Amino acid sequence: MAVGAWRCVMVLAAVALVGTAGALSPALAQVKAPAKSKLKPPAKPAPAADPTDNVASQLNAKWLQENGAAFSGFTQAKPAAVPASFSTAAVANDWGDRLVTRAMKYLGTPYRYGGTTPAGFDCSGFVYYLYGAVFGQTIPRMPHDMASEGKPVARSDLQRGDLVFFGYRGTFTHVGIYAGNGQFVHATHRGSPVMVTALDADYYRDRYLTAVRLSPR
Repeated sequence: MAVGAWRCVMVLAAVALVGTAGALSPALAQVKAPAKSKLKPPAKPAPAADPTDNVASQLNAKWLQENGAAFSGFTQAKPAAVPASFSTAAVANDWGDRLVTRAMKYLGTPYRYGGTTPAGFDCSGFVYYLYGAVFGQTIPRMPHDMASEGKPVARSDLQRGDLVFFGYRGTFTHVGIYAGNGQFVHATHRGSPVMVTALDADYYRDRYLTAVRLSPR
């Protein structure tokens, strides 16, 4: 065979091979991808430690730093005797009696600065919580705002459910709920629980400032 003819045969053979390789049949072209393995969801990180107690401790420290002077002469009062009438259904119709009756259920609840739940209350947090729990009403959170919302009441005209305020130099540092018979129920201070105390107890007698009647709406 002549050299030229041989070269033609070789070129035609190469073209045929390339064409075959470049145009795969549909069956070969539709190659199934390997089955995907089921991916496991990433493990959830462990929940962070509840910071509540640490935050409460920090708030307590801040409060003591800012208001410690007002409580320097404080001696813990013993819980006063709670008259039976505070917890009877007979007095539960008037809003003030309802408020006091509910408040008495939390005697012994620990104090927690910034606390607004039965897990722990501060003084204004206790009042704030009770208005929501008893009347479904949101009232101001801070004592001075509570005082501005209510109607001033003379000490001689106090009725159960009135809010009583304590402090010094015109600044409110404490609030409680008048419970009748010269006593009030309140979240006391760090280290002490919710209790009933006489208005004339050593610390409170000298720091009583005012009272208001914050009637529910």
